[in-house]
Amino acid sequence: MRISVSCLAFCLATSLLSAPALAHGNLNFTSGSRTLDDDDFWEPVEDQSDYGLTVDFGEKDWPVNIAVGYYQSSNDGTLTTLPLLGDVDVEGTVREWSLGAHKVWTLHNPARPFFGGGLTFVETDAEVDSVLGDTDDEDSSNGVYLEGGVFFRLADVLNLGFHGRLTEGTDVTLFDGDGDADYYQVGLLFGFGWPGRK
Repeated sequence: MRISVSCLAFCLATSLLSAPALAHGNLNFTSGSRTLDDDDFWEPVEDQSDYGLTVDFGEKDWPVNIAVGYYQSSNDGTLTTLPLLGDVDVEGTVREWSLGAHKVWTLHNPARPFFGGGLTFVETDAEVDSVLGDTDDEDSSNGVYLEGGVFFRLADVLNLGFHGRLTEGTDVTLFDGDGDADYYQVGLLFGFGWPGRK
């Protein structure tokens, strides 16, 4: 199941390259800040910088668009300081592929609110570095996500706006510790859109 979700998302993203020219949609990039819910599990890297993209596409008579997304966040910090041995540094990374359905409302002005959700596949990595050497661990999990915000369509093709996203229902184990990769994030959105058949 874990592998199938990410593979399906990848296949849909690839198929987008050959999507009909009559379809409408958006390719939006985001950049902002992410907070992982499980503070004790992720400390001191629970606050991470993130970037990502979501592609949504469909026909004008569809009630919602198909949406495929990829997001990644990371941060590094000092886990502890040992006498004589110095700092023990840690780096945490979360990568995510998602597949869902999004609704984008076209108003009689440039504003286009959007909201959606679906399934997501999350991969986590943690690396610990000290004078004694390096070690790392990784795990993955399925979950669900919600995403929304508003962007403004400028010059018929450019999108600028704000974006929020959260993921729930994940379960990961790193260095024999059990936790999750659930999070919420907010940030800026920029990208472009293409119209459907007139």
